Amino acid sequence: MSTLFNWYRSGISDGWIELYEQELVRYLEAEYGNLTDTERLIAVFTSLYLKAGHVSLPIGQSPAEWVGHLDLDGAASSGLPAEKFDRSELDKSRLVGIGREEKPFILHGDQISVRRFFMYENRIADWISSKSEKSYQLAPDFPFEFFHSLFEEDKESPNWQQVAVVMSFIKPFLIISGGPGTGKTTTVAKILAMKMVSSHEPLRIALAAPTGKAAGRMAESLYREMDQLNVPEEKRSQLPDDAATLHRLLYGLDRGGLLPDPEKKKLRYDLIIVDEASMIDLNLMHRLISHIGEGTQLILLGDKDQLASVEAGSVFADLCRKPENGFLKETAKLIKQLMPDTELPLKEQSVLSDSVLYLTKSYRFDSESGIGKLAALVKRGEPDAEGMKTVMDGSSELSCETFNFSRDKLEELAGNLAERVKEVQNIRDERALLDFWKRSAWLTVLRRGPEGSRELNRLVEKILILQRSVQPENGWYHGRPIIITRNSYSLGVFNGDMGVCLHDGSGELRIYVESGSEIKKLQPSRLTDYAPAYFLTVHKSQGSEFNHVNLLLPKRDTPILTRELLYTAITRARNSFTLYGEMGLFAKGVSRQTVRYTGLKNLVE
Repeated sequence: MSTLFNWYRSGISDGWIELYEQELVRYLEAEYGNLTDTERLIAVFTSLYLKAGHVSLPIGQSPAEWVGHLDLDGAASSGLPAEKFDRSELDKSRLVGIGREEKPFILHGDQISVRRFFMYENRIADWISSKSEKSYQLAPDFPFEFFHSLFEEDKESPNWQQVAVVMSFIKPFLIISGGPGTGKTTTVAKILAMKMVSSHEPLRIALAAPTGKAAGRMAESLYREMDQLNVPEEKRSQLPDDAATLHRLLYGLDRGGLLPDPEKKKLRYDLIIVDEASMIDLNLMHRLISHIGEGTQLILLGDKDQLASVEAGSVFADLCRKPENGFLKETAKLIKQLMPDTELPLKEQSVLSDSVLYLTKSYRFDSESGIGKLAALVKRGEPDAEGMKTVMDGSSELSCETFNFSRDKLEELAGNLAERVKEVQNIRDERALLDFWKRSAWLTVLRRGPEGSRELNRLVEKILILQRSVQPENGWYHGRPIIITRNSYSLGVFNGDMGVCLHDGSGELRIYVESGSEIKKLQPSRLTDYAPAYFLTVHKSQGSEFNHVNLLLPKRDTPILTRELLYTAITRARNSFTLYGEMGLFAKGVSRQTVRYTGLKNLVE
């Protein structure tokens, strides 16, 4: 490939090659001398791909094609080579190695990864494989009677919730994936009930989720389910008081400093259960498995069809590769010890896939549910605009309205939300105010630009001030909804937590943030990382549920508009869903599956 520096200079002047990529190139040139054009392309685009959630760079495509997987202006491809790399150039590169070579970038198959992330994927694959290869025999005093009493009312066969409970006793690592309403929380409650009743010693149990709001929902739902089960009080006391964020669970275990840890600190639990695992990025998953001891069981819960993490990686989806439930012969034999009358599908597959189970029956959405039907259509990837319109027109839960993004329309929309702030002026209870903003949510596909959440939130607050509906004090006013944008261990609030501002009893403005199952009371001056929450991106809405969801499509197509994003948006709604935008664009998004370039999926197949 010839030396072409024009693309690099143009990228800097056009703004899509940012300061981080420029500093990365400078660092590599200081260490290795002048970079070839191929090496410069690898350095810039591995960084851009990591920012976009990918772990690897696909060298089977040309640099001009790479731009299509990034949310960049079409002009970004100008000047980029249209031909693929010559592999011999990579073999000669001082920056690119193979296997575990000490080079900045590692070539594996038809992908290139930053060495650190390549090592993360390999360590995760090795850890999961070693865990999945093991199986436990049921103890002779297993409480068979209590087990069967948990499923007396549900005679479905196979009952996948029941199978999941059995698998939790024979697998040290287990993944349970299911859509909304498939009973993930019910299943976990029964797993915990069985674990506590069958254990002779008190169990050390940790409940966790990637975000504070997901942890809060997990704890609230789980304790409600546990109330329905006949677990003796002395056994139930083993249940932790709360669910933690994964960051909180791991806080303090990673040692800083120049010298490596002589020995990793381990999490001292018998069982760790993590909800909303689709949101776990590669780095966080690597941290988690690095601190799990040999005798600790890990259970991951999530929905493989939802959006992946905002950060690099799609760990949960990469691990849920098998198309349907099926088991190796040996595992099926162990399960049938407790379910002798159940016929289980047998399947030749990897030991990892043998530790994965899908819950397929929806208990929330019945066969007539419009939300359930639309979510199922989207999940199957059926981009039939007319068919989806028929589903929407035939359900009172669903509606669709066009939206043209004219200035008048945007101001009308923002004005309507500003009116909602007036409705809460007499609410003085923080829980009631939080619940008010949970009734209806506006979700956007984009964060930046006039159609993105950031600008729309600014427009709402501008209208509030122009109409003199509020009298802000340093930007704060009664009724303001916010979302936390970065973890703060000192304040005890985490990325994704929702909060509200209201006058307390003394007339002072205070912020109340719902983190986990707690509500933290804070002075406004102490919060630095937050944003207004009149509009949320679909990514930020993960782990939340709202009575009604309004989804605002952009006016033009974007690579971000995918099947997984639309499915996630629809399934945030409990009761009703409204689409604002063109049905043709919605259908186009349904036809586009999220592409995450990673190496993990190939390592665990």
